[in-house]
Amino acid sequence: MASAVLPAMAEAAPQIIDSHVHVWVKDPRYPFAEGANVPEGVDASVETLLRRMEANQVARTVLIQVSHYRWDNRYLVDCLTRFPGKFAGVCRVNPEAPDAADQLIYWVSQGCDGVRWSPAADASGDWIREPRMYSLWAQCERLHVPMTLLLPASRLPDVRPLIDKNQGLTVVIDHMADCPIGDTASLAKLLDLARYPQVFVKITHLWSLSRQNYPFRDSYEMVARVRDAFGSQRIMGGTDWPIKTELASYEQRLALYREEIPFFNAEERKDVLYRTVQRVWPSGPK
Repeated sequence: MASAVLPAMAEAAPQIIDSHVHVWVKDPRYPFAEGANVPEGVDASVETLLRRMEANQVARTVLIQVSHYRWDNRYLVDCLTRFPGKFAGVCRVNPEAPDAADQLIYWVSQGCDGVRWSPAADASGDWIREPRMYSLWAQCERLHVPMTLLLPASRLPDVRPLIDKNQGLTVVIDHMADCPIGDTASLAKLLDLARYPQVFVKITHLWSLSRQNYPFRDSYEMVARVRDAFGSQRIMGGTDWPIKTELASYEQRLALYREEIPFFNAEERKDVLYRTVQRVWPSGPK
């Protein structure tokens, strides 16, 4: 886990640290990757995000490199540089590139606070099983940057050996591994990782997983089971703004963790809203 220390935040503070947001901008300085499916009419600029954060008492945000830029993290780094103290940044690095370790070192040197890898469920994601993954994960551990994983539950058994081998590396599972509601076998794969104290889970994507409209109550049982297995100190909320805002607005997504999910006690809610994110991505000098 990153070793920097965050100055103590007042326990009564209503502010949030959002664990998961994407930003992008149509700008020739930051060209989209070839074939990127960038939605039209979406204002995903960092300036718009900052206005939303201020209006909703969001103190800090973790920016996750959007796939529109693929491995080019320059806009992400620009946001980190221009607005110090407001963001942590999780880069993307091509895990199949021969120089993946060097790419990781470079983007961390530019201010990134973690890396995200996304092995698909089909054969295109089989790179996660290759022996060279061990050296790449070890590099993350040496750099003290969390490993963030966007992956389906079917891939969770593939990362267990890597977690076993790198027990000093903080690992974050995005979106509860997108376990379908009611799929007990998939959920069991996720809950099995609770044995590792360095594994954290984002209890996000309720808007995509649910078969209901906001506030997505059919997802609460799964959230409760993840909370029971990992404990509130290893789970975190996040908005995933501005992805699929037709399903839930930025404000509604914040309200899910602030008030809608009914079973968190006061201390658990603080963990979900900001304390867990703070543990994984503390602010302060590197």
